Amino acid sequence: MAVASSIAGGLLTSTTAAAAPSNCPKVYVLAIPGTWANGPGLVGTVTRNLGPETQVRYVGYNATAFPWENGGSIYGHSKAQAVANTWGLAKAMVRRCAGTKIALTGYSQGADAAGDVASEIGTGRAAIRPSQFAGAVLISDPRRSRRDALVGPPLTGQGSGGPRLGGFGWVSGKTFSICHPKDLYCNVDRDYYITRIIGYLAETSNPTPSQFADYQAEAGAIFRDLMTRGGPGAIPRELSNARATEQIIKFGRFLLSGAHGEYSTLQVTPGTNALAWSQNFLAKLG
Repeated sequence: MAVASSIAGGLLTSTTAAAAPSNCPKVYVLAIPGTWANGPGLVGTVTRNLGPETQVRYVGYNATAFPWENGGSIYGHSKAQAVANTWGLAKAMVRRCAGTKIALTGYSQGADAAGDVASEIGTGRAAIRPSQFAGAVLISDPRRSRRDALVGPPLTGQGSGGPRLGGFGWVSGKTFSICHPKDLYCNVDRDYYITRIIGYLAETSNPTPSQFADYQAEAGAIFRDLMTRGGPGAIPRELSNARATEQIIKFGRFLLSGAHGEYSTLQVTPGTNALAWSQNFLAKLG
């Protein structure tokens, strides 16, 4: 009997090439915590009590942003680790249980990683087919696009890392984004170029080959937006120390406001907060 082994999330697992075991879940939820999360954090609330037909697995990764932190990973490397570990767990499950569908959820950096996985599935760039995908809910996704299916109050900006070029393709109707209006990770003004450039540099600090077209598109979008605001003469002004100071002050106020962590109080539908909506969405998949 053939034996397939895979390393995923730091764990070594083995599966046998046989008929699907009787304990296969209907839905396998891969939940990716955010940067600096101590345990599941916010996604632990989202994945609580999803029902007997659903199995939840928290994806382990460094969850860091700066090289001097524990683990020593810059943001791009840390997110790449989250993406790789998510793929490892997802592929191991569908090999063992062909009828199981994959669902994703993530918060902040975890939403960034989960969104990239969903995008690759939806645009046909993955071994897992769109028909094997149950759905995803992304909370504070730094690559949120204004085209993404939004749950909650309307927004004027986009994610600080720039949108995914192909969106979510065939799984667009199953992938939902939630963003607090004051959360600059997922809702930065288009004319905050320094913030967008910093987000772009974070995303490309450990570039993923399949995302190269997205990186080029975002770099081009930033340049075109700069030119649209007044041509070459506007670029020094928009990238000046004064504009940098303005954006640093705004970002500091954002961090102090706690908006990035206010998803338990953000009402996305009448009487339902963001975490409750996300939990209900995942529970219904099973």
